[in-house]
Amino acid sequence: MQPKRYTADMEAPLIERQRLVRVARGLEAADVVVKNARVVDVMTKTIYRANVAICGGFIAAIGEYLDASTIIDAGGKFLSPGLIDAHIHLESAMMTPRRFAQTCLPRGTVGVVAEPHELVNVMGIKGLTYMLDAGKETPLHVWASVPSCVPASSFENAGSSVLAGEVKLALKMDGVLGLAEMMNYPGVLNEDSTVWNILEAAKGRRRDGHAAGLSGRDLTAYVASGIHSDHEATTELEAFERLRAGLWLMVREGSAARNLAAIAPLLNRTQPHRAMLVSDDVDARELIELGHMDRLLREAVKNGIDPVYAIRLCSLAPAEYWHLEYRGAVAPGYAADLVLFDDLSDFKTEWTMIAGEIVARDGKLIQENEATELATPIENSIKLPDHWDISRLAPDDHHILPVMVVHKDQIYTGKLEPENLHAADPDRDLVKLAVIERHHGTGRTGVGFAKGIGLRRGAMAQTVLHDAHNIIVAGVDDSDMVIAVRELERIGGGAVIVEDGEIAASIALPIAGLISDAHPTELLKAQTEFETIARVLGCTLPHPIMTLAFLGLTVIPSLKLTDRGLFDVERFKLVEPEIEDKTRKTREELEMF
Repeated sequence: MQPKRYTADMEAPLIERQRLVRVARGLEAADVVVKNARVVDVMTKTIYRANVAICGGFIAAIGEYLDASTIIDAGGKFLSPGLIDAHIHLESAMMTPRRFAQTCLPRGTVGVVAEPHELVNVMGIKGLTYMLDAGKETPLHVWASVPSCVPASSFENAGSSVLAGEVKLALKMDGVLGLAEMMNYPGVLNEDSTVWNILEAAKGRRRDGHAAGLSGRDLTAYVASGIHSDHEATTELEAFERLRAGLWLMVREGSAARNLAAIAPLLNRTQPHRAMLVSDDVDARELIELGHMDRLLREAVKNGIDPVYAIRLCSLAPAEYWHLEYRGAVAPGYAADLVLFDDLSDFKTEWTMIAGEIVARDGKLIQENEATELATPIENSIKLPDHWDISRLAPDDHHILPVMVVHKDQIYTGKLEPENLHAADPDRDLVKLAVIERHHGTGRTGVGFAKGIGLRRGAMAQTVLHDAHNIIVAGVDDSDMVIAVRELERIGGGAVIVEDGEIAASIALPIAGLISDAHPTELLKAQTEFETIARVLGCTLPHPIMTLAFLGLTVIPSLKLTDRGLFDVERFKLVEPEIEDKTRKTREELEMF
């Protein structure tokens, strides 16, 4: 049975509020009483023993209540508000909402604010509709924000584009809470009319920010435009600057970017009100093996953060930020979205409750929905020309280009001095990169070279590439690179490894080339095999799919690759190749004799 669902503000209807009053006064029995609980009070940041009376999916009262149809004994364990992720790209987990719910509801997550930027880049607003509709098929609360930068910049080709008119209409959808991360900060600062029309379309609603690398006057100007939050702080100083500027600080701890340890000292010292923990991008392995928001709680406590404050960062704070009224706390009138923890260090979840009904216990959903998911919105979103071949991977003989430096556990990249490279050089840890446009059949291909991936043989390719989600392929052998790209076309998108002309590993992601409806255990098995083979071929990235996915994001410093070529984020323009002066070189060589 599905728990009751309410609108975003979650205030009980009049007749139920009147019943809450009668239960609180002891005039009527509750539906459920959770007795003998240690209540985690995120309002006062204290813990106290009490019984919690619930009726109609809401908390009626807390105290010495025992009159109810159903009594649940908490056994002295910690009753906490359910956990909410205020900013997550579900596509990064490569799971549909029901598979994500299977994985995360048993760990205490009761709601997520999905930013379906990836689906929308491929499918347009249909991707947002799919995310919301698929979310309704699960007990998990799946809210969403409207992507603001589709595509992320004009220097890449996505499957769709979203302008102010569509944003305005999408903001009226049930479950849409506001405008998603405004990544195009140059457009904000330079008063680009397209960007500002989108900001204006979201007037009166939350506007998420994305201020990677901004500080000083540029950060101040960005905030002055009406932005409310940022999740790109990577240091204590950046975090403090954002809080001082009045932003809500989203402290990111994902799979490709981990910022909690660096920012924890600030959270410890000041316990800011306008702060929360978010995952942003987290892969299937991490979710299944380590957890979701419960993992963030463990990391927070490990870094010295008070556990009750840590829970507030994952419950009341995100609810307040997104104006999810009557959520995020164990208090009268609030939604009975609760989690029972064994302790406040390991945060092992005994059960998760949504709207007064226990939906998960002992690591499993009580009733798993194995019915067919909503129809796949796109059967095959990979469109390549028949003539796309190895010739597209050959850089110009006379072009000298900078080399991208890839960092593990980070989504930013560095750059090395320009070189005239034509082929991968594994002895120098240099692999060839290519990004191929896959939405409109042009096959336009940008080529570059990268250091830090570690690959010594074969090729890796995938259709997950933020944010336009064209194909990216990294390889040592050009023929293997071409085979990998063609295999992606055959399976409808995903991730592929090729060695010596043979498919060595494959993960099929048939929904927009981004997600799968396979059972989480099957997805984990495929991801494990993929990562194992990647390591055998020399790849040194802990999360190869996740890291490769960020090598095309044109709003994160400093050098990225798109289907149009290398892109310098600091200068916010495509890299103009230096032209090798072969005459001068020949003269220099002659002078050596």
